[in-house]
Amino acid sequence: MTIRQAIARFDTLYPNEIPYEQKLAWLSELDGIVYEEILSFYKEAPPTAFTGYILATPGDSQLLVPFPYDKIYIEYLSSKTELVRGNAERYNNAATLYANTFDAFAADYNRTHTPLQNVQVHF
Repeated sequence: MTIRQAIARFDTLYPNEIPYEQKLAWLSELDGIVYEEILSFYKEAPPTAFTGYILATPGDSQLLVPFPYDKIYIEYLSSKTELVRGNAERYNNAATLYANTFDAFAADYNRTHTPLQNVQVHF
């Protein structure tokens, strides 16, 4: 999924008033977490560290989490939006969906990739 696809899908499913720049920052935050907490511990990690997305980042840039776990982006944007709106119940639901998808992706990545030497990965 690309940045543009994630934001467009989120906006279609959950019409909102959140500016593009904020949604981009949240996607950047999530991919930073994914890189630091999962990908960086494996031999197949991207060749350079994740440095984030900025307004100049092309919208067709690929996000780090692949299908079928890419729904994590919609869930994360939804949780952040509900947090900003102050809707605790919707936030808790979206945050739970996000956490479940994050854990499932981490477990799958752990099963299917080679950890770096001398690194203990815990999920």
